[in-house]
Amino acid sequence: MTMKRLLWLSLGGLALLGILVIGLRVLRQDPAPNYVTDEEQQEALTSGLTLTDVTLEQPDENGELLWRVHAETVTYSPDQQTAEVTHPEGELYLDGEMIYRVTARRGQILEDGQLVILSGNIVATGIESQAVLRSDELQWRSQEQLMVLRDRITGTHPQLRAAADEARVYEREKRIELEGQVVANTVVENPGTEPWLKLQAEALEWRWEEEVVESTQTLRLERFLREAITEVVTGEAGLVELQENRATLTDNVLVELLDLDLRITGDHALWNVDAEQVVMDRPLRADSEEQAVTLTAQQGKFDLAEQVVDLNRQVVVVGTRNDGRLTADRLRWNLADETVVAEGAVNYRQGSPPTQVRGPQAVGYIQEQRVVISGGQVVTEIVLP
Repeated sequence: MTMKRLLWLSLGGLALLGILVIGLRVLRQDPAPNYVTDEEQQEALTSGLTLTDVTLEQPDENGELLWRVHAETVTYSPDQQTAEVTHPEGELYLDGEMIYRVTARRGQILEDGQLVILSGNIVATGIESQAVLRSDELQWRSQEQLMVLRDRITGTHPQLRAAADEARVYEREKRIELEGQVVANTVVENPGTEPWLKLQAEALEWRWEEEVVESTQTLRLERFLREAITEVVTGEAGLVELQENRATLTDNVLVELLDLDLRITGDHALWNVDAEQVVMDRPLRADSEEQAVTLTAQQGKFDLAEQVVDLNRQVVVVGTRNDGRLTADRLRWNLADETVVAEGAVNYRQGSPPTQVRGPQAVGYIQEQRVVISGGQVVTEIVLP
């Protein structure tokens, strides 16, 4: 007798063992299955047999379990290609080790036992990953070692909480792909007092062993503190390091510092959330509507806690109120006391009234509307209109 797979059936304490393939087809030299004892039972099987209190197991070619499902009832199709189960409680295995426990309202077993489809109020609990995934449809493709969830997906984990249209779980690679209206929140002990991040994208990849979330599509990050958004950072791609609480955004990056009234654009930003700092090492532009100024530079650092902006290399500050323009090698803007200090080849000019002054250093007092420029022994003070 040849054998490809082994399926155990338990009916209320009475064990029934069959050698099965493709639903309930038996691989044996004689064509008739031997797990039924009379013609009436044989006819019931071929017409669609229903069994109660059933446990099904599917091993691989080496005898290691791929899945195990216990169900209230199992009904086989007349062609024995499909098994329908109700109220299944299942276990999914990888290399013989259980990786998920799963419950659902109903399910199907297809493709010679290689595909398990569950539907309705699904809860999948990761044994090692500690993830709890909920949806209305789950597929376990044992040959691909892939679990796919669709329809109203939510997930919880010590690192992250997420919702999406579809999730693809690659347990061997320790990663989950989330697709379609993805929204995820980082997890903190007390979200009422501790800052946390909200991530939004059309697709995210979460590598939980590395504690990394990555998107190759537009990624929007919002920092919440006491239920209020303090900063928003978006980019066409991004990487969030959950352990370090750090994010890197690239391509068409927009940083909105809501408390500081600053909008910053560039192509690369490193956001250290805990340190409350944004570092941009490529050309950038910063706009403040309240101060009516635009700043550009090759590099910049924005200290949100200290409310200080440091710009370096080819710094240009343009004021719209008086058509003023200041260039320098370096500039520090203290938003707390509204002072600006520029150093290195400082050049200031304005159109109203017409003025142009050069010097090694300039100090601007925004609230008092004046600029003091030092040039050796000469100090020039400009009062802005």
